[in-house]
Amino acid sequence: MTRKLFLALFMSAAFGLFAQKSETGKYKVVPSDQLEFGVHAGLLNTLADASNNFSPGFGGGIYLRKALDYMFSIRGEAGIYNASGKSTASYNNFPVGSNNVIEKFNGRILGVSGDLVIAIANGRFDAGKRTISPYAFMGLLGGTEKTSLTMKGGTKIADAKPNANFSSNFVAARVGVGISFRINDKVSFGLEQMMMMPTGARKDYLDAVVREERDIPLYTNLRLGFNLGGGKDGKKVAPLWWGNVAEQVNSDIAELKKRPVYDPTDTDGDGVIDATDQEKDTPAGARVDTRGVALDSDADTYPDYKDKEPFSPVGFPVDAQGIAKVPKPNYVTEADVDRIVNARIAKLEASVAALGTQSKGGGMADWFLPMIHFDLDKDVVKTSEYGNLAAVASVLKSNPGVSIVVSGHTDKLSSDNYNQGLSYRRALNAINTLVSRFGVDRSRLILNYGGESTTLVPTKGNNFMNRRVEFKVATGETEQGAPAGLKMKSYKGNKNAGY
Repeated sequence: MTRKLFLALFMSAAFGLFAQKSETGKYKVVPSDQLEFGVHAGLLNTLADASNNFSPGFGGGIYLRKALDYMFSIRGEAGIYNASGKSTASYNNFPVGSNNVIEKFNGRILGVSGDLVIAIANGRFDAGKRTISPYAFMGLLGGTEKTSLTMKGGTKIADAKPNANFSSNFVAARVGVGISFRINDKVSFGLEQMMMMPTGARKDYLDAVVREERDIPLYTNLRLGFNLGGGKDGKKVAPLWWGNVAEQVNSDIAELKKRPVYDPTDTDGDGVIDATDQEKDTPAGARVDTRGVALDSDADTYPDYKDKEPFSPVGFPVDAQGIAKVPKPNYVTEADVDRIVNARIAKLEASVAALGTQSKGGGMADWFLPMIHFDLDKDVVKTSEYGNLAAVASVLKSNPGVSIVVSGHTDKLSSDNYNQGLSYRRALNAINTLVSRFGVDRSRLILNYGGESTTLVPTKGNNFMNRRVEFKVATGETEQGAPAGLKMKSYKGNKNAGY
């Protein structure tokens, strides 16, 4: 019988722990619930030797209870318990001396305890809200027992005093039963009977008289409990001993019963059943979305099955057949191209004619001709620059009436006098290369130079862009003579150098 009882309790606890099921299908622990905080007050009585002429005393305290699952919970408690009594007997036991008679005693217990509480009714799986919860509990109490004695007739005890106080620490086992009544979702009250069983050498000090039988206090009390906390979202349930282990299962069954019976009818045959079809009369063959609504791919308000142009260009109005009204593009015709080209040629010929008379400003005088660059402190024309010189020569040969100004320049390294001579030599060697290698008439080339005063890049240091010779169409410029004191250099292997 005992084995069956423990098996039933274990099965109930296991079902309570895993009664709820998550959306993923895996079982989860019980839901988050509230704590119960309460107060208790009652009367203390005793069994055994202290019951002789014992007067019940008042007791009271506070407690905090937390559910582990639907059946088991833990409780922490603190209390104070008073007892008193009279005696007409003589005792020969410690701590009272030999043949001393106790007039009366007053005992007080201060203690804290921890209990395991079992909600007996939650082994049932029936539906409904719990309003009554019988329970049993067991635990341990640790505390201090303090007793004061008054001796009859003023007789002396061992310390030669007619009155004495005895105090000791002790541990006691607690067992008991109770029943709680649920007033509402926040408040409950109950009745409980608890028995303490002190252990060890200090087990019989409530009346300060040690005999073979221990003092066993009984505490009969009323309890008032309050549920604490609901969470920020208010989703914490009442303490689980008021819950039902089958509540989630019953709720799921009820929800399933409320669901409509599956109906696979698809009136228009578009693949979407009528229960979810928002357009139950689409024509056969018309494409629909997941709601059963006919598709309108270009969003022009004409469904594809009516649209003569299902993918019309975006942003244009459509006609009654869903065809976009796109305006015809304004293409350039071949005649337009011929007219533009002829106008440009006429303008170019007019510019060339004007340059033939060396007119100033406009036309060919504004052409940009390539420039050539030199290594640091060198006036030798590099072969890599011959392509640019060839372009200058081509312009001269194509335009017999044009002359070119050849201007030499340097960066700002070294002195201005030195750079004047270097820029002169660079312009001179560029002219000599055009004459000797590209057959340009020397009389059509006008030598100019500017030294370091005409830099392109505003920097005082070494700069490749500033070491250059520029070419432009002459508009009346004259050739500059060599700077005073110029010393020409000669570079072996370059027949154009040293002029």
